[in-house]
Amino acid sequence: MLRLNDMLITESNPSSYISESFRSLRTYIRQQVVGQKDRGTVLLLTSPESGAGKTTMIANIGVSFAQEGKKVALVDCNLHKPALHEIFGMENTGGLSAYLRGGASSKSIVRHGGLELSVVPGGDSLYNAADLLGSERMAELLEELKREYDIILLDSAPALYYTDARLIAGLTDGVILVAKHGRTKREDLRKTKQLMEQASATLVGIVMNQVK
Repeated sequence: MLRLNDMLITESNPSSYISESFRSLRTYIRQQVVGQKDRGTVLLLTSPESGAGKTTMIANIGVSFAQEGKKVALVDCNLHKPALHEIFGMENTGGLSAYLRGGASSKSIVRHGGLELSVVPGGDSLYNAADLLGSERMAELLEELKREYDIILLDSAPALYYTDARLIAGLTDGVILVAKHGRTKREDLRKTKQLMEQASATLVGIVMNQVK
């Protein structure tokens, strides 16, 4: 496994109640969408606003799936403020932005960790992220990953701040909305759900983060 920080609780303390919560979420996801096809399943995690904890959540869900033997790819599609690389202690070089601009191959942007986990960092921030994330090149990348991995988890920019999540949602098998307890407004969550439905995305569920 790559050098990790304390946010990756499923790896550092797998016996904790928090890790058990991620295993429960893993089971729910598997029952809803995983295993229904002969190729990998693509899921998008997004939130109405920033600070909901979806990046930490996507990393822990990914490790949880890898711990049960699934081959997992995590892709940082938040090209405005990429952060997935920080959790795994890797450089944010090349990455998805380099691939989408045509300067890198799909194989070169994948960083391998332990277990069966791979990470695609976001790379450089892009002002035209939405144009690139909605491109045919992005769709081709996901098709490649689906041939190689069992589950592909996508992080994204906040859905109410940027159009990115709406563009990516149509390329996935399902969307999970992440809300932060005591912070995310019910109306914002409703708007985000509506946006995903307009994008013809399948809503897998809503996860309330940091509930005590």
